[in-house]
Amino acid sequence: MQQSPKQLTINPLSASPRSSRVLIVDDELVNREMLTRMLATNGYECESVESGEAALRRLESQDFDLVLLDVVMPEMDGFGCLASIRKKHSMSELPVIIVTAETERNRIVQGFRLGANDYVIKPIDREILLARLATHTQLRTSLIALKSSEERYALSALGSNDGLWDWDVLRGDVYYSPRWKAMLGYAESELTNSFNEWLNRIHIEDQEEFRKTFVESNQAGESSLRCEIRMIHRDGTYRWMICRGVSVRNEAGQVYRMAGSLTDVTEGKVGDALTGLPNRLLFADRLQRAIERYQRNSIYSFAVIFLDIDNFKLINDSMGHQAGDQLLISIARRLETCLRHTDTICRFEKSGTVARHAGDEFTMLLEDISNASDAESVANRVLEAISQPLWIESQEVIPSASIGWTLCSSSNMDVENILREADTAMYNAKTAGRNRVRRFDPRMQQEATKRLRLQQELRQGLANQEFFLNFQPIVDLRQSRYIGFETLVRWQHPQNGVVYPGEFISVAEDLGLIVPLGWQIMEMACCQARAWAEMFPGQNVSTSINFSMKQFVQKEFLQTFFDVIERTKAPAERLCVEVTESMLVEQPDLICEILQEMRDSGIKIAVDDFGTGYSSLAYLHRFPIDVLKIDRSFVGTMLESKENQQIVNTIINLGRSLRLRVIAEGVETQEQCSILQELGCDYGQGFLWSKPVDVSRASSILSTQQSVVTYALAAPVANLVPDQYT
Repeated sequence: MQQSPKQLTINPLSASPRSSRVLIVDDELVNREMLTRMLATNGYECESVESGEAALRRLESQDFDLVLLDVVMPEMDGFGCLASIRKKHSMSELPVIIVTAETERNRIVQGFRLGANDYVIKPIDREILLARLATHTQLRTSLIALKSSEERYALSALGSNDGLWDWDVLRGDVYYSPRWKAMLGYAESELTNSFNEWLNRIHIEDQEEFRKTFVESNQAGESSLRCEIRMIHRDGTYRWMICRGVSVRNEAGQVYRMAGSLTDVTEGKVGDALTGLPNRLLFADRLQRAIERYQRNSIYSFAVIFLDIDNFKLINDSMGHQAGDQLLISIARRLETCLRHTDTICRFEKSGTVARHAGDEFTMLLEDISNASDAESVANRVLEAISQPLWIESQEVIPSASIGWTLCSSSNMDVENILREADTAMYNAKTAGRNRVRRFDPRMQQEATKRLRLQQELRQGLANQEFFLNFQPIVDLRQSRYIGFETLVRWQHPQNGVVYPGEFISVAEDLGLIVPLGWQIMEMACCQARAWAEMFPGQNVSTSINFSMKQFVQKEFLQTFFDVIERTKAPAERLCVEVTESMLVEQPDLICEILQEMRDSGIKIAVDDFGTGYSSLAYLHRFPIDVLKIDRSFVGTMLESKENQQIVNTIINLGRSLRLRVIAEGVETQEQCSILQELGCDYGQGFLWSKPVDVSRASSILSTQQSVVTYALAAPVANLVPDQYT
């Protein structure tokens, strides 16, 4: 059972504090003198006044430990004086004992209601009065001492750099000081007093040590506790903490309270808090030593590997940050396995060094290697090890990585230069398709410099609104009419002229600029859709807009989307949103919800590049889709490949069975058009009819609405679309 707090023990005759000052308030001089002599002989310092008004004035100028207040007085009686006292002094700050007649029961009750601490009855019993005075003056002294102690504790807590905690074990509540919460990035009011607030922030690999320290140690009778743990900060990083504490037991030996401190020691660590690998600081130090050794001994050689986990953000977003942390820990263990001394493929004498570089990036230092093929072998082995399946939260994950590496040479004898080379090679592997290894080549640096310049120009171009739209017509293969346009973005570069999306879209995605660029494109497309609706009200011409996955996953995507439509007054029934097949499988529930809201507003939905992704035909009907667009890679090779022609036929039949329209992209010849018509394809898009054109030419096409298929049979493509538009 919980130990009861010690009771306050008072001896009323012998424990009277000599320093206690009492103010006696009575209108009778005899009573004042009698009480003054009685209390003075028992160690009290007394002053007396004849009225309530005089008492209030005396209290303004002097401090007293207790007031002995007569109730019946002329002008201001004791109750009026008591009410005024309580406006400035609480019952604990200044005790008041009222003096009343034995028969005045109602007056006693009224006195307590007004804030009296106690009462004595006339005629006054000496022993009772002294006992009550001793009780209240000592209680006041104890309360003042307690308040002072609490203030000292509060000031110590505020002034300490450590976070303080106090755990009521039996109730399960924990007090966390403001500093404790601030160390983890939280305000004082943001966390509850639950013990889970602590447990849930401890690194998974440290939870067992924490349990042993705070559970098993207590069971063994230890009172002083200490352990080192990692705790996750609000920003997603882990911090190294030293946790200290003491336990308090009751008479039965049961721990009922624990309290202690939390100290952040991250800055003194050289290891990554999440994976336990060396951090960047330690890695740079070891790399510097390898450089110095190479400079002393040209026979010695080393290499640096830089790797980045592919699609790591997708795992974090879809499965949660804890799953992402588990993946990084598993990858770290696999990398260490690749670099044991017994690794014959690596063929080096000493173990290599693996370090967590930043986020989902790792670096590896391979020392004492014989030649470049050793580094290449290690890099390939690492790629193979990482690519093995693993289970995270009951789900199978098959990770992959983009890996770059560089070999030491006399031209890169600097830590930052070596890391930059390996990083550049890694980026080259990523842009080449990911899940591969690349060795640094000086030409990569030139490309990186060019890309950096492109990034800067892209930011400037976005700010200056240098982007504009071209429109490629979509043709009805049965009625030989233009039924819509796909919008395609172009960049009017100040020096380089027109730049096509293949040169800047990937850069925009890497920089996060694809989101603001996407909204610019949508706004221009919506404005044009409204203009065409006003110019050609009798033609239900659609305007197709492409969106990036990064744009779809923005928190306020739908709100911004509909805001643009409302601001531009674009007719929703004339808009078509195009998404790629891969987007449907990355976050199917989210994408399905977004597309459904769009479709409910009258907007058409098309799946672009269909046939190249990984969607299951069995669940394709789940999505609110109106159109399938056959990828140009199948259409362009129908004449050479019966297999691709069969794929096109399958997609057309699939669309028909799901009551979806089908558009064939990349149609360039009349032979391809004829096959598509025979297979029952609804629409076509490609150079056979027109390359992407500017808004003026697109408007001209709509104004004439020629029989495009017949026209194409009689005239070459160049005659259909003037040279300046091609």
